[in-house]
This record gives sequence, structure tokens and C-alpha cells, in this order.
Amino acid sequence: MHSSCDDVETTGVDAIARELAGEGLDARRANARTEAALARVFAKAAHVGARRVAELASPSSREAELPYRALAAELGAAMNMSDRTVQRRMNDAAILDELFPATFAAWEEGWISGGHVAVIMEHGTSLTDPEARGKFETEALIRAEGTTPGRLGAALARLAESLQPRPLAERHREARASRGACVRDIGDGMAEFISTQPAVLAHAMHDRITQQARAIKNTDPTDTRTLDQIRADLVADMVLTTTPTVETGAGMSDGFGGLGAIKAIVNVTVPALALAGVTDEPAELVGRCPIDPATARALAGHATGWDRVLADPITGCVFAVDRYTPSADMKRFLRARDQHCRFPGCRQPAHRCDRDHTLDYALGGETSVCNLACLCKRHHILKGETAWTVRQLGGGILEWTSPGGHVYIDKPPPAIHFTPNTDPPPF
Repeated sequence: MHSSCDDVETTGVDAIARELAGEGLDARRANARTEAALARVFAKAAHVGARRVAELASPSSREAELPYRALAAELGAAMNMSDRTVQRRMNDAAILDELFPATFAAWEEGWISGGHVAVIMEHGTSLTDPEARGKFETEALIRAEGTTPGRLGAALARLAESLQPRPLAERHREARASRGACVRDIGDGMAEFISTQPAVLAHAMHDRITQQARAIKNTDPTDTRTLDQIRADLVADMVLTTTPTVETGAGMSDGFGGLGAIKAIVNVTVPALALAGVTDEPAELVGRCPIDPATARALAGHATGWDRVLADPITGCVFAVDRYTPSADMKRFLRARDQHCRFPGCRQPAHRCDRDHTLDYALGGETSVCNLACLCKRHHILKGETAWTVRQLGGGILEWTSPGGHVYIDKPPPAIHFTPNTDPPPF
């Protein structure tokens, strides 16, 4: 009887979880529709402002801004919002309405959230060709409905790059000149120190101070600082107490100064022909953004080991990773295939995750790539200690089932994102 009661109680909890998940989804969609309705008001205000500016006779730049300011002040006063905030949102809404009408419509219907909209605009606005932007928007909306804004960003960065008319190597050479550092006061005796860097260096810097911050936190349990606070203190210590060397002070203008000094973990995927200098296909900072092939080749020159990733040239799905030691091969394969934690929506990098047996080893599960997946500590514990379950469907695809009975499919991100070249090899 005790076992039967437990089953009834568990079933009741699962039903509640399922009901709450449904209510949450309905509320999220309603919230999206409300956010979109407000954005539509801002878009209309922007169009009214544009018409009023057009009616002015040879206005100065200051006079041309006044109709926008007046409307922003009107809306801001009515909604208890800053007129500067309203004016910025008017501009954003006008761009969304003009460049991404299908995205605006999907938002109004509640199919995507404001976070998805922001990511689509972030990566699609740089596409100036209407046809390319239309292709981008169509594909972006398909991907947006099945993932979180965080995961969507990396996928759309690759998609936008594939539609750019100019190669990344050329654009990166120009953009690299904008690197720099500045300070912005934010009040209460605080300021932001902002450094604009090539993506590889920026992510490597963050990874390195994160490793050091975790080591400090783990060594001293009495340290009450948060991880973010320790990271900030480390940046200040490093900048104020270290002396540049020839290696670190060479600068990107003189070559690739700094890349050789990276001691953080940076995962880069680069096509073999681009690595050899035969093509200028962009490489990828795994799970983040495309990077120029010259930077990828410079990093490759300092690499202590190589993983040859065999992937489908169309889908990019990983087939195998070549290395000699079997256990190491599996780890490298999983890192290449999964790239991040495989719980739906999680983006914790694979090198910070556990390699979890989908079917527990104690229950007969094999130690093979078809029964392994990268899970961060949080979701590894969730899988083992709660009613969440997962099974492998083949090809690295995971089927997660929540305690409430909802099913979520998590597919491994493509590791290679390049159009196959049908020309004969140049050798």
C-alpha cells in the first residue's frame, strides 16, 4: 500500500508540473504579444515622427530631431518612462518594422519572445542586401521557435556570415583597427572599463579570469565575494601590477601579438583547406561566432594537439574524431559534437561539463559515444536526482522528458557550417 500511495503522490506532482508548464507557456506567449503591441505603438510613433520631419522646410540636424523628441516625451510621460528610452525604442521598432516584418508578425502572434527578436535584429541588421536579409529572416524564425535566445545567437552569427557579400577575412582586417579601451562613469563612484578586442582574445581573457576566479573561490571558502566580483578584482590586479613583455606587447597591428600568450581554453573549428591557406573560409570560435582564417591559422601554430573532425558536409553533424588513445578520443569526440551542455537551453561550454552516461553504467549502459553526452554539474545532478529523464535517439540527438510529461528534443549543434565545394581538390 505504501508503494501505491507513493505512485499516486508522484503522479499528482507530475500532473501539477505539466499544468504549470502549460500555464507558463501561455503566459510567455501572452507576454510576448503584449511586448509586441507596445513595440507596434513605438513603430507607429517613429513613422509619425518621420512624416513630421519630412514636412519641415530645410531643417537643421537639431530641428529635424525635435519631432522625435516631442513624441518620445509625450509617450514617456504617459507611460512613466524616460523620453530617451522611448526614443531609442522608437528607433528600434522602426528598424524592426522596416527590415524584419515577418519577425514582428511572429512576435505579435506570441511565437517568439522579445529576446529572440533582439538576437535576430542584432545579427541580421548588418545584411544590407534585401534578398539576403529575407533569407536570413526566414531561416532565423524557423530556428527561433525551437531554442532559447542564448543558443540562437551563435547559430544566427554563422547564418549571417554565410550571407555576407564580403569575406570575413577582409572585414576583420578593417574591424580590427577599431580595437581599444575606454572608461564610462556610471555613478555612485563606479565606472565601466571597456575593452574592444578580437573575439578570440576577448573570450580567452574571460575564460582565463574565470578559471582563476574559481581557483581562488575553491581555495578560500571564507571568501564572500561572488565570482563576478573576483573576476573584476583580477582584471584590476593584472592591469595595474603587470609589465608588458615583447610577446604580449607586440600588438595586433604587428602580427598576432597576444595569441601566442593565451593560456585559456579556446575551441576553434577551422576547415582543412582554410588551415592550409588554400581558401579563405571563416573558422568558428565554437559556440560563439565566426573568426577570420588568419587568426585561426595563428592559433593553430601554437596548438599542442589536433583533433581531426569528420563531419557531414551538408548538415555539419560530427561522424568521428581521430586520435590514438581510446578514452581521450571519446572525450574529444563529445567536445566536438556537443560543444555545450546538452540540457535544453543550456550553453555551458563542453570543456566545463561532465561526460554523462545517458543510461547509467551501473544499469548496463555502455561507455560509448552513443551513450554519452556533455552535461554541466547543475543538469547532471538534475538528471540523476529528479524525475527528469533522457534517452539517445541516435546521431547525438537527446530526448528529454520532464516530470510533467513534456518532451524536449535537443540536437547537437553543427560543428562545420560551410557550403561544400564540388570543385576537384587542388592537389
